[in-house]
Amino acid sequence: MSASSAAVVAADVSLGLDARSRRVLRYAIGATLAMAVAMAFGWQLSFLTPVLSLSFLASPAGRPGFRAGIGFVGMVAVACLVGLVVSGALLSYPLVYVPFAGLMLFHLFWAQWNGKSPLLIVWLMIAILLIPLISIQSPGLAGLLARGIVTGAAATMIIVWLAFTLFPDPPAPPVQAAKASTPELPAAEKFRNAALSTLVVFPVVVAFYVFQWTGAILVMIMIALLSMQPAFAKDFKAGKAPILGNVIGGAAAIVVYELLVLTPLYSFLIVTTLLAGLMFGARLFSDRPTAALYGMAFSTLLLIIGSTTSSSGEAGAKVYTRIVQIMMAVVYVVVAFGLLERLWPRREA
Repeated sequence: MSASSAAVVAADVSLGLDARSRRVLRYAIGATLAMAVAMAFGWQLSFLTPVLSLSFLASPAGRPGFRAGIGFVGMVAVACLVGLVVSGALLSYPLVYVPFAGLMLFHLFWAQWNGKSPLLIVWLMIAILLIPLISIQSPGLAGLLARGIVTGAAATMIIVWLAFTLFPDPPAPPVQAAKASTPELPAAEKFRNAALSTLVVFPVVVAFYVFQWTGAILVMIMIALLSMQPAFAKDFKAGKAPILGNVIGGAAAIVVYELLVLTPLYSFLIVTTLLAGLMFGARLFSDRPTAALYGMAFSTLLLIIGSTTSSSGEAGAKVYTRIVQIMMAVVYVVVAFGLLERLWPRREA
C-alpha cells in the first residue's frame, strides 16, 4: 500500500472521531492486535508484547518515526547480544558479574532520566537481566529467549505503527505543543532518581542470581516495569495508587479467565481483549483523577492472561499464582521506594 493510500484509509477510519475517541480506539485495537499476534505465534516472552505496546499507544508523544523504530529494535538486539556475551563470560565469576549488573542497572536508569525512551529502557533491562538468569540453567534456552525478545520488540513497533496509521492524532495547536514541554531536572536530581531505582531493583537481581529463581521471572519483569515509574511510589501514601490499579487488573483477569474457561476459543480471547481495552481505555483517556489507575489495571490484565494462556500446565492455578506474584512485586516496589524516600529525602528547590 502506498503512502497516499494509507493516508486515505486512515482518514476514512478516523472520519468524524474526536481526539479522545481516536486515542481510545487506537489503545484498544492496538493492544488487541498485539495480543492476537502474540498468542497466535507464541515466541519466547510473546506475552510481553501487548503489555509493552501500551506504553507507545498511550503516549502523548504520538507516532514513533520509522528511523526511531528501527533504532529501537536495533538497540534491543544489541542488548540481547550483550546479555549472551555476559552469560558466557561473567556468570561463573560472581564477584565480577554482580557489580557489573548493578553498574548496568544504574546506567539504564540514568539514561531514562536523561530523556531516553522508558519503553526502550525496559526492553534493554529485560534483555540484560533475564538472558543471564536463564543461561544459568540452559544456554540454549537463553538463545531462544534473546531471539524472542528481539521478535517482541519488532512486533511491538509494527503494531504501534499500524495502530497510529489507522487512528492518527489530529494536529496539535502550537499552544498545546508548548505546554507539553517539561523543565529539565538538575543533574543531582537525575542521579538521585537513578540511584533510588537501582537500589530498588539491584537486590532482586542478586537474589534471583544467587537462588536461581527462574520459575518466578514474572516478578523480576514486573519490578523492572514498576521501577520505571518511581513517581507512583514516591511515598507510602502515593503507593496506594499502583496497588489499587493492580488489584483492579487482577480482579478483571479472574473474570476474563473464567469467561475463557467457559468459551476456550482464540477468537473469544481476542474479542474479550478488545472489549476490555475499550472499557479501560475510555477511563484512561478521561479527566478522572483516577485515570492512570485504569492504564495500570489493563497492563496487569494483559500480563496475567497473556502469560497464562501462552504457557502449558494448569492454567487455573497459574492465573492465581501470577496475581500473587504481581502483587508481591507491586508491594515490594512501593515499600522499597517509600523507605528509600525517607532515608534519602528529596531536597526542596
